[in-house]
Amino acid sequence: MRLIFDPATLRQSRSGSITGVICYDFGEQRQFPAPDWNDFVVVVLNWWIAALEEMTAGSQQVKFQFMDGPYWITAVPQGEGGLLLNCIEDRRDAGRLFEVLVTECDLRRELMGAARNVLRACATAGIESSELNELRTRLRD
Repeated sequence: MRLIFDPATLRQSRSGSITGVICYDFGEQRQFPAPDWNDFVVVVLNWWIAALEEMTAGSQQVKFQFMDGPYWITAVPQGEGGLLLNCIEDRRDAGRLFEVLVTECDLRRELMGAARNVLRACATAGIESSELNELRTRLRD
């Protein structure tokens, strides 16, 4: 499992929103929600890291939501550090598209690595926002 972020796609709108390509890659040509998925990268990374913190604190299920589109991943603990990820599309006749078993350690590594890459790309591009400050704080904790 990898979390893909493409720094070349990073953009900040006039309103201050920061977007870019971000998606999960589960191998075997399974990317979720889709290859080259463009979303609000800083906002969703803040949400996903907060969800991972909830899981660490004992939640039995958390949701990794995308801001654009009807997509999310639910994560359910599976024994010794395992997580069952259910990739969901909330459209008629869709539902759970597939599930993948990963380790919490791998998911944490990918989330933190993507967050660092986004922070680095924003610094290079001279982008600043309150959401970036929140992301910086989450990485320090």
